[in-house]
Amino acid sequence: MKTLLSALVIFMMLISCTSTKIVTEAQQKELISWGNEKPFEIISHRALPMPTAAFNAIANSGLLAPGNSAGNIDLIGNPNYFKMKGDTLSVYLPYFGERRFGGNYGSTQGGIRFDGIPDGNDITWNAKKQRVEMRFKIKQERDNEIYDILVFIFPNHTTRIDINSSERTPISYIGNIESLVTQTNSKGDI
Repeated sequence: MKTLLSALVIFMMLISCTSTKIVTEAQQKELISWGNEKPFEIISHRALPMPTAAFNAIANSGLLAPGNSAGNIDLIGNPNYFKMKGDTLSVYLPYFGERRFGGNYGSTQGGIRFDGIPDGNDITWNAKKQRVEMRFKIKQERDNEIYDILVFIFPNHTTRIDINSSERTPISYIGNIESLVTQTNSKGDI
């Protein structure tokens, strides 16, 4: 009898852990509006670089701040943003990883920077995974680098940005999305 009761308790725990919260139609419309009508800003709090052998060697040498590892870097206190207003992107994300081909890191720029209209974008609702998926293709004219960017927006307003580059190892960012207060400077930037 105890075995049957234990099995029943374990079965109920497994069922409760695997249940998925279904996003309502109103929540779905609100989420999809982030990319279509509503300007937004994503501030990332974690960078997840690809932990290659060389980057692991840097992490093991003690050059990273305490609490960071080759695959998980804290971005609190580091300026970063991913803004979208209409069809225009303004991006600055610090980069941690390896350059795979010759070239520069944008010399004085550092990180991943882009201001303008991407070459391609696609915004869809993934009903199976209950999230918005945005795909962008960006070509940097200054160094011929091409970025494939995938942004996931989840119902709790958390985000994940995956970046694949033609020149660098892949990196991801975890953060939060907020409505962008439309303030423009004298140049008209986002």
